Amino acid sequence: MEPTGHSARYLTLRDYLRVLRRYRVAIAIIAVIGAAAGYLDAKRQAPVYEATASVAFQDPTQDLQLVGLGGNSVESAAQLAAQNSETLTRRDIMEQVKRTLRTPLPIGSLAAGISSLVSTQSGLLDITARSSKPAFAAELANAVAQVVTTQDNQQTQARFAFVASNTRRQIARNGSGSNARLLPNQLGFYQDELARLDTLSRFARSAQVEQLAQQPGAPVAPTTTRSLLIGLVLGLLLAIALAFFRDSMDRRLRNPRDIESYFRLPVIGHVRDPIMGRIAYTANGGGKDYQADREAFRIIRRNLESLYRETPLSSVVVTSTVPEEGKTTVAGSLAFAMAIAGRRTLLIDCDLRRPTLSARLGVEQVPGISDFLAGEATPQEILRTVEFGEPSSTNGTAVTSNGGSASGTLHKLVFIPSGSPTSRAAELLGSTRFEAFLKQVTAVYDVVILDSSPLLPVADTLEMIPHVEGIIVCARDLQTTRDQAIAAKAALSRFPERPTAVVVTGIKRHREDYEIYTYSYSHD
Repeated sequence: MEPTGHSARYLTLRDYLRVLRRYRVAIAIIAVIGAAAGYLDAKRQAPVYEATASVAFQDPTQDLQLVGLGGNSVESAAQLAAQNSETLTRRDIMEQVKRTLRTPLPIGSLAAGISSLVSTQSGLLDITARSSKPAFAAELANAVAQVVTTQDNQQTQARFAFVASNTRRQIARNGSGSNARLLPNQLGFYQDELARLDTLSRFARSAQVEQLAQQPGAPVAPTTTRSLLIGLVLGLLLAIALAFFRDSMDRRLRNPRDIESYFRLPVIGHVRDPIMGRIAYTANGGGKDYQADREAFRIIRRNLESLYRETPLSSVVVTSTVPEEGKTTVAGSLAFAMAIAGRRTLLIDCDLRRPTLSARLGVEQVPGISDFLAGEATPQEILRTVEFGEPSSTNGTAVTSNGGSASGTLHKLVFIPSGSPTSRAAELLGSTRFEAFLKQVTAVYDVVILDSSPLLPVADTLEMIPHVEGIIVCARDLQTTRDQAIAAKAALSRFPERPTAVVVTGIKRHREDYEIYTYSYSHD
């Protein structure tokens, strides 16, 4: 089962930025493609023109004190404009606009090209028409403004005509004859108001076109730029979504939190990519450029010693989940770091399938441990002594048993090569002869470092684990997968618990997830 909860893939802003930084090139390319698609789409589309006509509204009853109208509240111009804006695309209005323009376009198309905006300061209703033809845009905006104005005025005049009719009937019933109820001065007032109402019913204006729409000279600005920006934004969003989808499907371990969560083991050190395939303190890894790597192995040595405080670990097997994860680099360099620290160190190449330590140290591979376990060599015949000195800070030169210039105190590392090729690697390493040999050498040396085969492909390391005191598993940055980590942890869990740790290898430069400190030295 994969870890959940605290080990979720995206816990901090740094995790999200890591994904964006990793896929930044792909994100940029997809975003540019989106912008280009938006630009091409804009070029294929017909230009859109806008024209705006303004209509002013007023309440014609604000100066009248009439019976039947006096109770009405006076509405502001902005309120009247807002009420009329909701009716612009009403079917009856659009039908009249269609007849006015004598256009074959359907009502729905005309209504779709109309929008409105009410100005709260001026109280004007701005009617905007959109069309692919500049002249038609202006005609449509003016036609809608004119129809709305005419209808509003007609409704206002009809209201005054209705009130005038009621006033006329009231005067007829109560103004004369035996049923007269109005005093002469009241009768005169109503007659005056009736005259005003008759006039308003014919000439009242509650709306007027304040400004006619003019034919636009250019499309809506800028159509191409807007489409380009929309395409860019959509492409960017799509690219980010694809980046996170791709990252979520990537099974590789990418940061210390992932490694500790899936292995469920402490990380005791980090190894840079430049030292991979080399051994620190030797001719191929002892230059000045590798000072930081030698310091990294000192840290690994110290952290390993702190795993088991009661007594130092006398034997440690160094393995990995699969090949090419730097186990030989870690085993060899750690052995040199142990020797420099003054510990009597024995390094054994127990990778009997793909041995490389002999070549890196420049010693003969045969006879070796396989020959001894097969009964074809004695312990004295398989032992090699490698003499070396710490590389100087001035020229970074290392000294080994193969020659080279010395710098500082000479140290010795005892090494046992893999020996002759064999098809019985697992059987030899799991034999009682190997167990007895390991007990003998751990009694003589302070620490025995064993470079073994990868943990998952073959059983060699599993045969060795019961006979060692500590285990180091190498996990390569951006290469070891979550499934491999889980499988390795499951394999180790079948054995009695013993000090086990992880070393992260192959870290590229500028990997901000890992704090690898480098040191520079200068001399006068």
